Amino acid sequence: MKLLFPDACWRPDLVSGSVFLYFHEEHPAFTLHPSVSTFLTGIDPFEFFKFAEDRKPNWFPKLQSFIRIWRKYRGSLDHTSEILAPLHGDAFKTIMLSYPRGSNAWNEAEDLIASSNLPFDEITKLIDPYSASDELFSHIFFEKYLELYEGHRSNDEMVALGKEMAESKAAPPKKSVDWKALYEYCDKRFGNEELEATLTASYMFRLPMLRQMPSVLLSNPGMISFLSSLPIVPQKESGEGKPLDMDAIAWEFFRQLLSSKIDPLEKDSVERIRSLVQRHTAEIVALKRKCLALAEELGDEHDLEVLQKRISQHIRANVEKEIEDLLFLNEATVNEFLDSVFADDKAWIAIATMLYSTVQGGPLLTAGAAIATLSRIGSKAMKAVAERRNKLETSDYALLYRMSP
Repeated sequence: MKLLFPDACWRPDLVSGSVFLYFHEEHPAFTLHPSVSTFLTGIDPFEFFKFAEDRKPNWFPKLQSFIRIWRKYRGSLDHTSEILAPLHGDAFKTIMLSYPRGSNAWNEAEDLIASSNLPFDEITKLIDPYSASDELFSHIFFEKYLELYEGHRSNDEMVALGKEMAESKAAPPKKSVDWKALYEYCDKRFGNEELEATLTASYMFRLPMLRQMPSVLLSNPGMISFLSSLPIVPQKESGEGKPLDMDAIAWEFFRQLLSSKIDPLEKDSVERIRSLVQRHTAEIVALKRKCLALAEELGDEHDLEVLQKRISQHIRANVEKEIEDLLFLNEATVNEFLDSVFADDKAWIAIATMLYSTVQGGPLLTAGAAIATLSRIGSKAMKAVAERRNKLETSDYALLYRMSP
């Protein structure tokens, strides 16, 4: 199963329509948004906003900015869900992630940020502030609320409460809440740091989950730069190393070839994708197989200039028939189509560079090493990294499936 990660699919341009075709046999999975369980508590966060507004703290403008970002996120999320609805079930599935977003997770997120060799201002530019706003919403109105107001319960009682909330088909009864405790927490959180810092820490909550994921459909390519900035010294293994995951390269070929026909995702393109998934799986499999063969043939090339030339030659020589069958084009139209695709030199140079970097050991492998490292470190070890008292080593490499917006 390929998981879109770390963001929920809150904008149509976060994914290419070719995702639903290339991964149709295993059904790619989209995560539900972080705050999906927030309203199971029976509280009304908007009552808290009124409570805070009446007290006019000096940090209230930050709270307002946070809520404006969050509202835009939720509006776009709902719109995107409506667009993708015809594909749900047949072409992708949704899952709810379970991961910590409480006080300990916050401390670990700050340690993770501190361990990077990038300036903090640069890291803030790599995150998605809109996805981060929903993480922050869930942190405050679910995790922190439970810590402050239900913390007297035992672990077994909390598990039973969560199970009761999840299984209940009726909306939970509305609760009357004394907001003072949560207000004091927000006073500390918003009063002592800039909103950018708060959102950046919130965005890190999901990243440790990469320890269970050898490869993902990366919704935010900026995370490659962040993961690559962690202080890791890859070790060379004796003998033959692990083979490259050519499926990632094949995916890039497949996406570039089909993207212009089915992107951006909108009502008409979604209907076309649904029809292809339901009625033309053989043609999809044939094109996917050819793209994988191309990746394997080109994977041993070490000269970048030669590699760029070979890509267009191999595509024209090997996939015209498959494109003709899948997209219902005649031979002349296929040639015109490939001319238009190859006219975008930057796209194919990017694929050549990606393939070249995997052969030479470029940034994608470094990012994979960073992912593997997350499986070995907890808060104390991360703290040591943040203080630069040691360097982490790993020889476990994973290859990210990249998705360009």
